Amino acid sequence: MTSLNALTPARLQFGATVSLRILYPAITIGLAGYLPMLEGVWLWKRKPVCR
Repeated sequence: MTSLNALTPARLQFGATVSLRILYPAITIGLAGYLPMLEGVWLWKRKPVCR
């Protein structure tokens, strides 16, 4: 049986923080290209789904 000292939650928190710091920039970089593409399709074809 292992004891839960202060190091274990700190490591879990660090892992979660590093994971989110990798995911958020990837999502925002992807959105930076996707949103202008949708705007262009909406201006070109006037499909309500793109708006």
